[in-house]
Amino acid sequence: MAWVGLGLHLLVGIVSLRSAGPRQLVPAVNLLIAACVILYWAQRWYSYLFRGITWYASDQLMPLYAILVCVLAAGTLAGRYTAVTLNWIVFAVHAAVFVGAVLFVTFFRMKMF
Repeated sequence: MAWVGLGLHLLVGIVSLRSAGPRQLVPAVNLLIAACVILYWAQRWYSYLFRGITWYASDQLMPLYAILVCVLAAGTLAGRYTAVTLNWIVFAVHAAVFVGAVLFVTFFRMKMF
């Protein structure tokens, strides 16, 4: 999954930089990645509410970031505002995380014995 995410970011980044038309791909990918993060955290929120699992406020920084990215990307896609630089910063952060994930899953090995 890390390779797919990195490949998607590379493809969208190259297409967005080379095309002179509307650049809606970057906010669309940002929205997709942030929505996936929120969906991942939804199961944890369910556990917090109904299973009595202890949580800390600092645990909510990642989903808060994802919610802010969703608002930014949805607003950009809806034409409410143009936040080209912010969308590219978020896109670069996501790409860097995918690079780290790809490097980790490619090179990290545990030997049991």
